[in-house]
Amino acid sequence: MVSFKQLDGEYLLVKSNIGSEQSKCHQMPPRENWCLSGIKTHLYLIGNSTEGNCVSADEGLLDALLLSEWEDCSWKGLLKYDVTMCETKIIGGEKELLAQLNDKWNSSFPAEFEKNTLQPLGPGKPTHMKILRENLLFCIASGEKESCQSQLIPSAAIPMDGFLILVNVNPVEYGHIFLVPYGTKRRPEFLHKEMFYLISRFAKEISNCSLKVFFEHSSSTTPDYAYFQAAYFANPLPVELLPVITVYDCKDNKGVTISELADYPLKTLLFTSQNLESLVGLVAEICSILQKDNNVVFNLLVSDCATKVFLFPQVHLPAAGSHLSTWECGGYFIYNKRSEFDSASEAELSERLAAASLDDQGFHALKQLCCSVAVKIAP
Repeated sequence: MVSFKQLDGEYLLVKSNIGSEQSKCHQMPPRENWCLSGIKTHLYLIGNSTEGNCVSADEGLLDALLLSEWEDCSWKGLLKYDVTMCETKIIGGEKELLAQLNDKWNSSFPAEFEKNTLQPLGPGKPTHMKILRENLLFCIASGEKESCQSQLIPSAAIPMDGFLILVNVNPVEYGHIFLVPYGTKRRPEFLHKEMFYLISRFAKEISNCSLKVFFEHSSSTTPDYAYFQAAYFANPLPVELLPVITVYDCKDNKGVTISELADYPLKTLLFTSQNLESLVGLVAEICSILQKDNNVVFNLLVSDCATKVFLFPQVHLPAAGSHLSTWECGGYFIYNKRSEFDSASEAELSERLAAASLDDQGFHALKQLCCSVAVKIAP
């Protein structure tokens, strides 16, 4: 379970027990040795507007670009299956959890992706680099600071300090992608504010409420490689429709409201704001504190065009072997077998969610932490 302790000062902090060696970032290879140097691809530069009053010259361009490139990969046969043919259903019950039947779904694929695609970024890995190049759809990066207008460059070099948009060949839903930071001087093991800000701007620029962005931070003796996932869901995830209880109310339109989901087996916090910078700043600060504890497991779900962020804390369960994915936290479950899909019940899935949830004491401490940080950094 996540443990908290009160420290001197204004923050309620989690215990930090990461060793000095574990907390060190891995150095990236020199730029001239990078496998993707010299590759040309679409580059989408996201404008620097945070208030939503300045969009790309062709509104919806990023959404269309992502879908067209993903569909092109599908037509080329790069995907392992057609996810649109998978049967889905609403599981009876008050929470209306969702289930998908997919006998080709590989639950261990994200770990394989990290091992086979993300880790060997230097030279001498031709097979891995071939996969990386084949799966590359396009790149995103921040536009010029003085310009709020976004633009698409059809053929550009891979940016340093941008994100690679890679197709997920083992999709959980339509348009499933990986968003991988590229070009930083150090390999990102944790979620940084700059990374989260660019990804949130990406979600806002897509301007399609069907797109959900996921981030997962798990406890491990081996430092994680921080990256995001995103996919389009035809219907809202169950957690997006649940009633909430306000924990912290913002004082103006630039602040962030913190709520908790009412009557959900996995204790969850929801951060909402129309001000992207305020929302990202608060969530990133809270995540940086949580990541200092090597036993903390949490997931983020960015939804509603980056106006909402769900925080799903999970207990540390070494015996379980794995933790809930973000879509599972959100109430969306995948089954490989027809018998299990047909017999899926809200009671069974609620038990799975509850088993990963913080207890009342741990969740209360987390709420105190979030409110403390909100008061400290409020605009």
